[in-house]
Amino acid sequence: MGSAVDERSDLYSFGAMLYEMVTGKQPFLGDDPVGIISQHINTPPVSPAWHNALCPRPLDALILRLLAKDPAQRPGSASDVLAALTDVDLRAVEERTQEEARSLDSLAGGVFVGRQREMAVLKSALDDSISGRGRLVMLAGEPGIGKTTAAAELTTYAGLRGAEVLWGRCYEERGMPPYWPWVQAIRSYVSDKTPDELREDMGAGAADIADLVAEVKEKLPDLIPAPALDNPDSERFRLFDSITSFLANAGKRRPLTVVLDDLHWADGPSLQLLQFVSKEFERARLMVLGTYRDIELSRRHPLAETLGELTKSPSGGFQRVLLRGMTLQDVGEFIDRSSGMAPPTGLPEVVHAQTEGNALFVTEVVRLLVQEGELSQELDISWSESERTWDVRIPEGVHEVIGRRLNQLSEHCNSVIAVAAVLGREFEATHLRLLIEDTTEDELLNALEEALAARVIEELPQAVGSYRFTHALIRKTLTDEISTTRRVRLHARIGETLESLYGGEVEAHAAQLAYHFGEAETVIGPAKLLRYSQAAGIRALNGYASEEAAAQFQRALAAKEGQPMDSESAAILLGLGQAEAMMLKIDEAVSHLRQAFDFYVEAGDATRAVTAAGVPMTGRAFGIMATLIEQALHLIPADSMEAGRLLSVYGRYLGMSAGDYEGAQQAFERALAIAERENDLLLKIRTLTNASNVDSFHLHHQESLGKSLSAIELAGVVDSPRDESMAHIIALSGRLQNRDLARAKRHGEACRAAAERLRDRERLSTACSAYQSAVQAEGDWEAARALSNRALASWPYDPRTLGGRVLLECQTGNFDESQSYLDRLLETSDASPADSLHGDGNAARVIPMVCHIAGVTDRLDIAREAADTVLSSPYAVPVWVVSARTGLALTAFLEDDATAAAQQYSALESQRGTVLTSVAALCGEIGIDRVLGLLSHTMGNMDGAAVHFEESLEFCREAGFSPELAWTCHDYADMLIRRGASGDLSKTGELLDEADRIGSDLGMTPLVEELRSLREQFDNAPPEYPDGLTNREVEVLRLIAAGKNNREIGEELFITHNTVARHVSNIFVKTGATNRAEAAVYATRNGLAT
Repeated sequence: MGSAVDERSDLYSFGAMLYEMVTGKQPFLGDDPVGIISQHINTPPVSPAWHNALCPRPLDALILRLLAKDPAQRPGSASDVLAALTDVDLRAVEERTQEEARSLDSLAGGVFVGRQREMAVLKSALDDSISGRGRLVMLAGEPGIGKTTAAAELTTYAGLRGAEVLWGRCYEERGMPPYWPWVQAIRSYVSDKTPDELREDMGAGAADIADLVAEVKEKLPDLIPAPALDNPDSERFRLFDSITSFLANAGKRRPLTVVLDDLHWADGPSLQLLQFVSKEFERARLMVLGTYRDIELSRRHPLAETLGELTKSPSGGFQRVLLRGMTLQDVGEFIDRSSGMAPPTGLPEVVHAQTEGNALFVTEVVRLLVQEGELSQELDISWSESERTWDVRIPEGVHEVIGRRLNQLSEHCNSVIAVAAVLGREFEATHLRLLIEDTTEDELLNALEEALAARVIEELPQAVGSYRFTHALIRKTLTDEISTTRRVRLHARIGETLESLYGGEVEAHAAQLAYHFGEAETVIGPAKLLRYSQAAGIRALNGYASEEAAAQFQRALAAKEGQPMDSESAAILLGLGQAEAMMLKIDEAVSHLRQAFDFYVEAGDATRAVTAAGVPMTGRAFGIMATLIEQALHLIPADSMEAGRLLSVYGRYLGMSAGDYEGAQQAFERALAIAERENDLLLKIRTLTNASNVDSFHLHHQESLGKSLSAIELAGVVDSPRDESMAHIIALSGRLQNRDLARAKRHGEACRAAAERLRDRERLSTACSAYQSAVQAEGDWEAARALSNRALASWPYDPRTLGGRVLLECQTGNFDESQSYLDRLLETSDASPADSLHGDGNAARVIPMVCHIAGVTDRLDIAREAADTVLSSPYAVPVWVVSARTGLALTAFLEDDATAAAQQYSALESQRGTVLTSVAALCGEIGIDRVLGLLSHTMGNMDGAAVHFEESLEFCREAGFSPELAWTCHDYADMLIRRGASGDLSKTGELLDEADRIGSDLGMTPLVEELRSLREQFDNAPPEYPDGLTNREVEVLRLIAAGKNNREIGEELFITHNTVARHVSNIFVKTGATNRAEAAVYATRNGLAT
């Protein structure tokens, strides 16, 4: 299917017609057209001679050649067919031998019956994916139930719908490289594409994919490696993002169906990639179909955890389909279609009862019955309907039936495939030839042909000399029958043979060799297991498969158990620590790295000690790793480049963990001095970026801005998107502090562009979140929402982005959305390790801000708890302290707690004139001056509150922070109304008017609602003017005295013409004036005119 149509297609059609003429039956039957097409593509037909014993052997062979799946195996032309037919002697009918009657060539393979309901679900999912709604379906069932066959049936339908199908398989034996099923699928795609097509489909991610799939590099040899990232988790994200983008792009060219078979044996990295892909392909023309054995999943099985996460996916693109046994009717139809004869009475019932409809079991039973002569065309012909009964014993289990079928093979064939079974589910004839002694190549090929004829193994397409066991249970049956001693020795021979065969490329096959030498450890000792498990662990680390790497290093460590510490043990511990650091198993990583480091220090191996000390870490490990770096610095020359690189990291660890700002600055100064002397611009930009980041966290805003701008200047000559993006993020924060919103937005665009070049999910999220903070500060909600969406697509649980999104939706009155994002923020906070304060630090501030905006006091206890967590943490650097105290300050105001307000006022007063924004707390800026004003209001210091609110007004107006300006006006007006001083009326009205104008323009519905309430309080305040005039009436009277008419008064006060007329009428009544001139005189006389 999909190949060019030529005269050989006509020959195939002629073969089908000739088949029906000779047998009276069509070559293929099925439940529906797709099922019949599937057999035409995949299934060899039953021999015509099986149906019609009078069919001459030459005619039988000719028909089968005409129906060959590979056009190259069909006759060359119609003339050749005519010549072959002419040579057939219809009178020369030979009686079939017993062996021919029992040959499995007489059976149809790959017969598919039933499953209509399950196939309908699968086809519907495929149709969805073709229409652009990506789908992930997991097909589950017991071993042998028919999962792979059902998947193959779906791929036929996929081909008919124009989709391209890629297969990837997982195997039980260890030794497969990480991401193996994905590698197989991508390889098959790459093999059929031109270099230009690959460049278009893989885009910027081609270099990342090439590190995993060597065939990409062969087709695209000029690839430029992506910039290195310090964080291995980010490296893995970039790889996953590259593969996901490639699959989505490939789906644009032609719908894509990826089948991942036997996922219960998948490695951890493959499952993580599957989980990642499932979140990203919602709008892609892509379907991923996975199969797995549900009975093998315990609660702690990696696939069980993956399925749990997939079930939580909000996209709705995930679905599970359970396969159960075939029905009695299905079993009867299977026997009919596979054998070409109606089953004898009672046979379907017996087979169904014994097999419970397990597809593999049923298939093996039918094959066994044919091989043992219990089911044949001759029996069917000779028995009458009334005589047809069934009393042959059916094997009790699938292993027994497979064993009995294997017994039908020759001793030599069984010996050959037993060795193949130890090799693995897939094997090559060349490997067997080297392993099996005293066997010629012809004898080996004859044995493999015998196994092929028995359908115990099958040839791999597009791989001459490569084979696969038709089912994992067949391989398991063979290996179970081999004694432990022989199996161990076979593994040793296999390992040694493959090691010799691979020659200089053994490292590329390290996982496979580690598996075989590990199984043979009791015979040959641990030396080769140690060598290859370490090599496999390093390869896995380089492929960002940390779980696989950890497993390899742990296996090596177990082999060293009981031995004294040596360089090999230290190397294993170093690799294990690196893998655990990538997995965020911080305590384990630190322990193993410390052991390796101590050994290297004692051994005087400075290079490896520095490597151990320099492993990238997060959070609470900063302090411990800083200690290791401090020791490592004594092992190397103080002015070396190596020392400069360590000092740059050391300064970051000191500044971000222990809060040793001065120590951090000294380390940075030393690193910069080395960079200047050696003219190492990369070290210089890296150190400036680290230093400016520490400055930002310690609230040294101007120092932070200066260093980040220097780093940005260097980015013009040093290609380091990692440092460039971070420098722009930090500069953006500094520009906001300096009230320069225009430049801040330019930094936002630049940091996003650099992060996209870097393709680091955390950095891209941080960059978009930073840019969001700038546009959100001016009230551009649409742009802020778009940036937030981009940030959350890169990192769905970034507390900074979630906090900003909570406030964005709350400001615009989308309270349900705001609540949803707040729930996610709190989930993130709960799941964060104790050393990460991003969740608690943002929650402590965001929740009270939301309460103030929405006019509620919900969850203030959660905010207080989060703040207490931050303030009691040894990892709380100044930015987190201020964030937590800002939250506590707002809580004190909302709860009218003067004592708490006074405490927080003392703590925050030093931050006067700043806005809370940094790399740590990017979104939802709140001016500290406004917070101090609210605290003063709560403390009863209204004059002090007015000073702070005035400072906040000045800051916001100059900076262009419209939402913050509107809320400052609101809070200031609220304070003035509560103060109730007669001289505040005009100011209060102006503040309410300004806040209302901004809130209405920006769609800040909660603020507008709050202003209505304040306006009502203001308008209905107790009379403080002569003759009972209200605040609003005095405002109108003042404008009358200024010579304004009703229309002008309405425009200035933002009230209607009718409302103005009503106020004027009330003024005339209360003052006794009969016209506007008398009212003006009254205003002047009573001091109300100005």
